[in-house]
Amino acid sequence: MSYRLMFIVNAVVLAIFGVLFMVMPEFVLAQFKSEVYVATIYMARFMGAALLMGGLLLWFLLDVPAKKQKLITFLMLAYSIGGFAMSLIGMTSVGVLRANGWALLVLFGVFALVYAYMLFLQPKSTEAKPRAPRKPKPVTSAPTNEQLG
Repeated sequence: MSYRLMFIVNAVVLAIFGVLFMVMPEFVLAQFKSEVYVATIYMARFMGAALLMGGLLLWFLLDVPAKKQKLITFLMLAYSIGGFAMSLIGMTSVGVLRANGWALLVLFGVFALVYAYMLFLQPKSTEAKPRAPRKPKPVTSAPTNEQLG
């Protein structure tokens, strides 16, 4: 799997969740059977804006060089692990996500596993190999007027 394809998939998922949280926070919170207060709706919209920004940022970073894509993959791995941990806390100890929290666990878990595979287990032959520098051609002197004429 290429970095570019993974960034596209992750960007689309982040953008969809971001727009849903910004436009319909009550609906999304109801899917998780979470309390719907004014402050919760406000924070859900705030989080939706952050998710949308993350998706757009990933979309704009599709064509960066391979070395920078690897750094972005480290960032997305950390983000996925953090999201998995927060979803797990939200389901178990805090009790904010009372239903369908498993969907977030699966989503963050799959992204974390794929990013970890890409960073640590993917064969190195699929990455672009740097070219060897070319040898300079020998410099010849330009003909003088006496030789030309």
